[in-house]
Amino acid sequence: MDSRECKVTIICLAYNHEAYIRDALEGFVRQKTDFAYEVLINDDASTDGTAAIIREYAEKYPEIIRPFYQQKNLYSQGIDIECAVLDPAARGKYFAYCEGDDYLCDPEKLQLQADFLDTHPEYTACVHNSLGLVVGSKQAPAPLFPQTGDRDIPFSLIAKGMSHAFHTSSIMARRQWCDQLPDFYSMTHQYGFGDYPFALWLAMNGKIRFLDRCMSVYRMRSNAGSWSYGVNTDYNKFKRFVTGELKMFEAIRPMLDEEQTAAVDEEILLRRYELLEIEGRSAEQRKPPFDRIYRSKDAKYKLKHWIKRSFPRLHRLYRARRGYGD
Repeated sequence: MDSRECKVTIICLAYNHEAYIRDALEGFVRQKTDFAYEVLINDDASTDGTAAIIREYAEKYPEIIRPFYQQKNLYSQGIDIECAVLDPAARGKYFAYCEGDDYLCDPEKLQLQADFLDTHPEYTACVHNSLGLVVGSKQAPAPLFPQTGDRDIPFSLIAKGMSHAFHTSSIMARRQWCDQLPDFYSMTHQYGFGDYPFALWLAMNGKIRFLDRCMSVYRMRSNAGSWSYGVNTDYNKFKRFVTGELKMFEAIRPMLDEEQTAAVDEEILLRRYELLEIEGRSAEQRKPPFDRIYRSKDAKYKLKHWIKRSFPRLHRLYRARRGYGD
């Protein structure tokens, strides 16, 4: 297979996904397309049976599965596996993404997205709705986003965060925007995330189409060792994440038009308010320019806020027991 024959490259990162990787691989090989596609999958020195399952599928589907096996974990060394290992080896015109613990649930996913990008050159990417599956829950998977039909995704929605716009497993992007990643993308990896700046980068350079059809499954709470697991309840993780978001916004701000700048400025204010929350600086949250955000909160939030202000010693004790820093 050469670059002219391969239209889509699926990028897949796997680490200790023995319980889930077979679902991911089945979703890949079951795709029905009128073009050739490939799956570049990296096993990052898993300590379970993940690599063995990948080998099984690579032997059975050598024309689709192209595996990479690491002897030492690259992620722990701060290496961006996609940029350093997989992207340079890719042959596709379009890049799609799916982590080893997520999976594709619609065999027409690749065909539908590639067809759209083929006929709409002004779009940098095509995404779609996804199902959220909570590991350990008896609830059936449910759409992550309200089903209101196909639509374009505005920059302002992505600026709010990936959870407001689309899931990474739904992205199919033109290769040129994956090969020409900006400095702010590399910078955010220091803070443990990459899909957020990538989505913003795509929106900064063209339109993104959302297909209102659930074609992938996002498996939530699948790995307690992952960076994102528990980020909303872990002081250090959350503070690091918000700090990274602020640095990202500051880096992209000079690159934006007037409307995009306004959206980012609003998000900067919200993230600064969150940092005050994390750091226990309640009084400052009620002062300009943050008072507008405080006034928009519901009664339950304001009651908790009042307790923090009225009983500072109790609040400090609570923060200490939760492991919050100074």
